Amino acid sequence: MTSTLSDAVDDLLLRQTQDPGRLNKLAAFCIEEFRKHGLPGVRGGQADEVGIRGFGRQKDWDLAYVLADKPRLLISLKSILKNLAGTVPNRLDDLMGEAANVQQLSPEVVIGYVVIMDQAEDRLRRDGKTWSDHFEANLRRIAIRKAPLWNQGLIEAIWLIRIDSRKPPGERIIDIEDMDAKGVNFFDALLSELYLREPTLRP
Repeated sequence: MTSTLSDAVDDLLLRQTQDPGRLNKLAAFCIEEFRKHGLPGVRGGQADEVGIRGFGRQKDWDLAYVLADKPRLLISLKSILKNLAGTVPNRLDDLMGEAANVQQLSPEVVIGYVVIMDQAEDRLRRDGKTWSDHFEANLRRIAIRKAPLWNQGLIEAIWLIRIDSRKPPGERIIDIEDMDAKGVNFFDALLSELYLREPTLRP
């Protein structure tokens, strides 16, 4: 049965914070979207995380496309549902560190980042911006990696999915049409970069 983005959000909110499978439906949704966009063979989910060797350590990535034993496409899936002010700075640091770790051994790898953020927990910062807006703005600053800008720690694309956990199931995604459009742009951006680096993969 095909999973929708709304299904993935509803499933996430039903699970305990420490549940290692809480993003399984989001992983399944992304795998299906890659297939629809012309890239079958993306692996991921709790039962199929892919260990990728980096310069400092090996890391299990949520989604991966591996060709000839080399990672070509990696996706990190996250959720921020509580304590946005305390979590956002750490998420940015973690993402850039994880990206740089694998890019030192595989500089051609394409990296994407998908994060679900609950705006029911959003708050204003001292600068007048919300934490979700601040987070998205900073993510977009690092999602600029393409030739000739190969700086380690940058990535190729991000997709921040804003939700409101106070709404009923099936209605929790904020501005679903806009989120869907941003999702299409996310998958297109990743695949465009992948095909530039691996032309034989182009459908």
